[in-house]
Parts: sequence; structure tokens; C-alpha cells
Amino acid sequence: MKLPVILAMLKKDFFGLLPLILLSLATFLLVPVIANLDLVGMGGDQSFWVFLQANIYWLGFGLGLLLMISVIQQDPASSLTHDWLTRPVSRREWLMAKLVFLLLFFLLPVLFSRLIINLSEAMRPGLAFAYALGIESMEATLLLPLFLMAALLASNLRQLIMLMVGVFFVFLLPGWSATRPILAAAGIELGGDYDGLMWVQAVVVFTAGLIGAGFVFWLLYHRRQSRSAYVAFWSSVAVMFLAVYTPPWLYNWDREIALNAALVNTDNVELEAQISLSKAMACFPAAIVGNVNATDQELRVLEQAAWVPEAAALEPGAMTFVSAIRYRETLTEWFSPAGSNREYSVPWRLDWMRSRARFAAETLPGEVELQYSGTALNRYQPLSATERKFWTVPANVLAQLKADPNPELVMHFDIALLKPTAFELPVDGRRHDFPGLGSCKAEIDANSNRVDIECLKRGVQPDLVSAQFVGMNSTRTDSSFRANYTHDWVQMFGRHRYELALEMPSLLENPVVMISAFELQRLVEKQLLVPGILGDRQAVCPLPGEGDSEIERASSWSDKSPHEVSYISVEPGVRLEVLDWRQQDRPNTPTLLLLPGLGATAHSYDEIAPELAQEYNVVALTRRGTGSSSKPDRGYGIERLAQDVLRTMDAMEIREAVLVGHSFGGEELSYLGANHPSRVTGLIYLDAAYDRVSVSGDGYMRRQRALGSLLPLEPLIRPSELVSYEALQDYARRTGRNANIPEGEVIASYDLGSGEIKHDMRYLDALMRGIVAPDYASISVPALSLYAMAGSAADLMEGWFDQNDPELLAVLEELVDIEQQRKSAEIQKFSQEMSDARVVVLEGADHWIFLSHEQDVLRLMREFVEGL
Repeated sequence: MKLPVILAMLKKDFFGLLPLILLSLATFLLVPVIANLDLVGMGGDQSFWVFLQANIYWLGFGLGLLLMISVIQQDPASSLTHDWLTRPVSRREWLMAKLVFLLLFFLLPVLFSRLIINLSEAMRPGLAFAYALGIESMEATLLLPLFLMAALLASNLRQLIMLMVGVFFVFLLPGWSATRPILAAAGIELGGDYDGLMWVQAVVVFTAGLIGAGFVFWLLYHRRQSRSAYVAFWSSVAVMFLAVYTPPWLYNWDREIALNAALVNTDNVELEAQISLSKAMACFPAAIVGNVNATDQELRVLEQAAWVPEAAALEPGAMTFVSAIRYRETLTEWFSPAGSNREYSVPWRLDWMRSRARFAAETLPGEVELQYSGTALNRYQPLSATERKFWTVPANVLAQLKADPNPELVMHFDIALLKPTAFELPVDGRRHDFPGLGSCKAEIDANSNRVDIECLKRGVQPDLVSAQFVGMNSTRTDSSFRANYTHDWVQMFGRHRYELALEMPSLLENPVVMISAFELQRLVEKQLLVPGILGDRQAVCPLPGEGDSEIERASSWSDKSPHEVSYISVEPGVRLEVLDWRQQDRPNTPTLLLLPGLGATAHSYDEIAPELAQEYNVVALTRRGTGSSSKPDRGYGIERLAQDVLRTMDAMEIREAVLVGHSFGGEELSYLGANHPSRVTGLIYLDAAYDRVSVSGDGYMRRQRALGSLLPLEPLIRPSELVSYEALQDYARRTGRNANIPEGEVIASYDLGSGEIKHDMRYLDALMRGIVAPDYASISVPALSLYAMAGSAADLMEGWFDQNDPELLAVLEELVDIEQQRKSAEIQKFSQEMSDARVVVLEGADHWIFLSHEQDVLRLMREFVEGL
């Protein structure tokens, strides 16, 4: 290889392309300037600057392509007067000269430009250089072989444009009305989409382009066979076309999943048994197309399905329904923040990659595949715990199913299992390095009440990145609506910037971010058989408009407890719901202020409060973030909650009171008793006196969670059991339970249409994050603590459990042992540290102790209050 020849060619190309080189260098140097523009302070047409900042990288990429094309066309193969033919110049020297040119005037300027951008973002020099080396867009690299082939073939710009226009029209063929039917007959259609598995098609496109470019170069510059080079070019384009618009007979979902499963499912076979699917609703919501008497719920089903007008099965009389499928979170990792011995569960994620459904029935000639809506409103939430798919049943099929005594819905799911690795990310604006995730930073945007998170990763990428506040699963946000399963070797030279945002950090006094990198562990196939048409036989799950009159009529729910409802302002913009059972003015009678558990409202006391009100002044408070009380974006620490209680007492002219707290209400009791004893005459803990902060990290939570996943799921509630409180009692009897929570609490906390809880979990999570360890030693007021304790496996035996199952009995016995050990330790701590306390254990009671053992609780509370 002769260096003077290479330098001579570089000199010729440099002066021949000098204007384009200068324009490209100016653009590359402008990229860091424009990328770091403060658009807020920019004058003029703001939309122009936003557009320029968003597309400046593509302008640089386009100029780079133009440089590549132009330098190759300086020495086209068809010319007999260029350097490599007249001197002569070897092919290796020609190729080296072109590569050095691109290195000097394209790659190095781009690298320098990226390095400036990275350093301006306060990256460390090593990170800035490493991240600058990565390929910005792996998708854009797919175009390089195509343009390289075209540049080698075309001797001038006019020929190049004609070639690229031809390629453009080829890729538009499936969309033309004239050619669409012909290609459709071969299975080539628009819309073939394999989501996160499309890397296989991308590899085929790039490989075909690269091989094609090699053949074009060899045929032109070695064999001088121009026609053969054109054949190689269009053959490569044809392969690319088939890779993009893959006909099902060549490549389909089954082969896509099978190929990826062969690469991934090399071990971890035991994970298959960890995935258990079941219905999430007793009856699937449904609606008849064209029904003028459709209910609001049925209209919502059709609206959420968002069927495209071309859907063939949407003739009047067809039925759309929603299949709701849930899985049990048995796969869990654990995370403990720095300086804490409390562990938080980080569940694995399930990506529902493909869902199919069909009906099988004796009246049908064969199994009927159902059409699903790919445009449904929930299509961008595939990683949720509940899979909801919208299906349609043609009118003629529906008529046959209605006449069949035993129709069966068969659902098939292809699921990806994603394992998390969690890290603690301080909200300090500085970069922190995490293995497998790259360099991340988090900083608060106080104006938007948001935490902005950015992670930079070069090389192999995680399949999914998520972020949340520590201990607040409800705040979780993902880097993408769909996980990316591109194989590691394809990502080796790429880079990616993950940007996530967590809303309302003001919910926490000291927000800490947990960021997780998810990696694909296994692809799993699961099948679920569901009897009936809508989840059960038609007598239980009737079709729309054909149900029992009791189901069709409006629900008859009402809060019958004799209380007055008022709202008290505890700070600007924050009002709390207060229930008052005081029937008359009794100034010398003790006042009981009742505080509910987490996720419950004051209505949880609707049944026991009237009993107490016969002897005492009784009021109850619904804390902020719950029920009808205000839900501000701050103020969920225990000190603020205690102030809410005191402000409520002041507004109601209650100088002092006996505080009664169930479950989480014990947090307010302990804080008020230790810090405001003058306002408290006594404390009554209803299964509430626990240290929820200084939880031992001895693994009992892990074991308890693992055992809980082995218990049979609770029977789902039927639509007919949600029409009234009396009907709900039928559900309690069907499941073997003695009682339900009060009717008013059901109304306040649950959606009566679906039975799902109404509370926003972000506020409940914030309440849990705002607690402190109880300071029992500082509490001087008298206290009564009632504990619910399982005495044997029989106390945990639910009505739907198999009492003769020895494995189930062994699980329940271990759960009883764990509960007794944990609660015994809490009882000992409470008894030893409290100066004036009485502890009573009610064996066999459940957590809602004042419902399961109402008379015992009333008796003990009266004895305590009378003794004050």
C-alpha cells in the first residue's frame, strides 16, 4: 500500500469537496451549541428553535451521508479518467483513501462535537469520551449500506437520486391501491409489527445491505460488470423489502417467538411454574354493537376498544368484551436503601407479548379465532399486572354460542419474564454509575414538582428501565411502553439515553429514587381456559341486556349510619371529612376520636361508632389523601398528620380526647401521645401498635410473601353481588366469611361497578413513607393495645380453602408461627417501653379486629375509658 498515493487522493478529494466539507464541519460544530440552547429564553419563533434542536442531529447525519456519497463519486467505477485507473491505483489504496477521508472529515468531527456536548453536561471526561463513541441511532445505521450501494452504482447525483426514488417507490408498493391486492395475496401487507422483537428483521436488513454493497463493489471495481452490480443492488433491496414487509408464510409471530426463545430459554426452566394466570374479574364487561339501550358501562367498553372502522366483525349485533387476566407476583427481588434495614420488594415484570383467544363449542363447526383491537386505549400498558384485551364476537357466532350449553373461551399468551436489578439513586443532580445501567442522575424540578432522571449507557442495554420513589410502587414509570429484546451483540456499539420523570416528589420530605434495570430471563407460553362466554356460565355472567332484572337495575347502596358529615379546613386548600355521632350536648362525657387504618376512611367505624355513641361523644376523621378528604401534593409526614388531628379537635372545640386508632392509625396515636400529651386522655390501639419503621431485615417478610403466594386466591365477586349491601352479604356467605366491612366504607372506598379500590395508591404510599418509629418511652398517658393473633391454622382457614389439603395446612401453620413470633416481639416492645399500658391478645381475631370481635372490643374499650 503506497502512502503517497493515498495522500494524493485525499488532497484531490479535499479540494474537490471543500465547500461541502466546510458546510459539514460548521454544522458539526453548531450541534453542541444548538443542543444546549436555553429555549425558554429564546426570542422569535419558538417552534422553529424547538424543531431545530430536535432535528439538528439528523441534519448532521444527512450531511455525513452526503459526504460519503460525494467522496465515492469522485472516483466512479464507470469513469476511465480517474486516478485509480490512470496511475493506476490499487483497489486497496482507493478504499483506504475513502475511509481516511470519512474518518477525518466525518467521524472525528462528529466525535469532537459529541465530546463537547457531553462535557458541557458536566460528564466526567472518561464517561464523556466513552459515550461519544457510541452509535446514536442503531436504526439510522440500517440506511448506510443502502446509500453505500447507491453511491457505488451512481456516477453522479442525478443517477443517485433516481436510484433512491426507485427504492422509495418499492417500499411504498404495499400502500398503493393498485398493488396492494396483489401483494396482499402473497401475504405482504402494511402493519406487520413484532414490537420489541423486530431486531431480527433489522439484522436481516443490515446484513442484506452490507452483503449487497460488497457484491456491488466487487462487480464494479473488480469485474467491471455494471449490469450484474445492478442485479445485486435490486436483489438486496428485495431482501430488505421482504424483511420489512415479511409475509406470514416466511416469517411470523410463531417463528419470531420461537427464534428468540431458542436464544433466551437456555436455562431457568423452573420459571415456567412460577407464572400462574387467572381471571381478574368474575365476569368480563361486554357491549353489543348498535344497541341503542346500552348502559354507560357498555358504552365505555366500546369507547375503550377503539375499533378501527375496517374491523370486519363490527356489524350490528356483534359483541365486544374485555378479558381481564391477572398473574400472581411470585417472582420478587428485594432492595434495601442505604442506612435502612427495611427491605422493599421489587417484583419481576411480565410483558404480555402476544395474546390470542378463540371460542370452542359444540354448536360451532370449528374453533373461532377472535379479532382483537390493537388500537385499544390500554395498548401502551403491556407491563401491568392485569392484562386487558378487547375482543369482538361476530353476530352469527354469538347466536350459536348463546344456544350452546357449554361454550369455552381459550386464551393463549406469550409472556416475557423480566428480572429487575434495583439501585438507589440520590436526588442530588450528580452522576452515579451503576453496573448494567450506566451513568444516572436525578434532580428536582421544583417549578414542575417533578424529579427528572437521566441515564446514559453505551454498549449492551437493559431490556427495560424503570424508576420510582423508594417504597412507592404506585409512582413507577418506565423508559418505554414496550420492552426491547434486541440481542446483546447487536447493541455492542450503540448508546442510549434514558429519560424518565417522577411526578409529585413533594409527597415525600426526602425523596429517594429507586431505579431498576430489567433483563429478559425467559419467554413463556401460557394457556387459560375459561368456561362460558363472558367468564362463567350465562346464569352467572349473562350477556348484555339479557341479565337478571336485579343486575340490570341501578345499585341500591346507602350509608345508613346515624352520623353527620362535615368538612374541616386544617390548612389552606385542605379539608378533611369528619363523621360526628354526637346526638346531644354532653360536655362531661369523654370524647372518642376514631382514626382509620391505611386505605380506609372514617366510615370503617360506621357500625361500632353508634354503639360507643350511646355512652360517649364519638367522632371519626378521614385523613388527607383518602376518601372524600383533600388530596394535596404535600404534607404526608407524621408530624403533619398529627397537626391535622389537632386542628380538627380545635375546630370541633374538643380540648382533649381518647384517641382510637386501627392499623395505621396507631402511628398518629403514638406520635400524639408522645408529643401532645395534654390533648390526649388515653390511647386505644386496635391491632395498631407496631413499629413499622425499624423492621428487622431477618427475611421474615420474604418468607411470609412466598408463603402467601401459595394460598388459593379469593373467589371473584360477581356483578349480581355488587348491586346492594345485602347482595354483598351473599358473597360473604358464599366465601365462608362472617361479615363485611360497613356499607358506608364500601361506598367510600370501592368502585361499585367493578369492586376495585378507589383510592390513589400514591397518597397511601406517601403516608407509609412519612412515618417514624414509635417513641413509646415518651408516652405517659394510659394506653390499651388490642392485638389480633392467629392461634392455629384453623384461624387462617378461609371458606374456599381445602381443609383436607396437607400441603395447605403446612403453609398455614408456618404463617401462624411467623405471625406469632413477629407480634410477640411487638407486644414485648410495647409492654416494656410504655409506662402505663395494658395489652390484650384476642386469639382468632383478624386484622379488622373491631368487626370480627366487636363485642369483645366494645367491652374492653368501655372498661378502659371508665378507668381513666
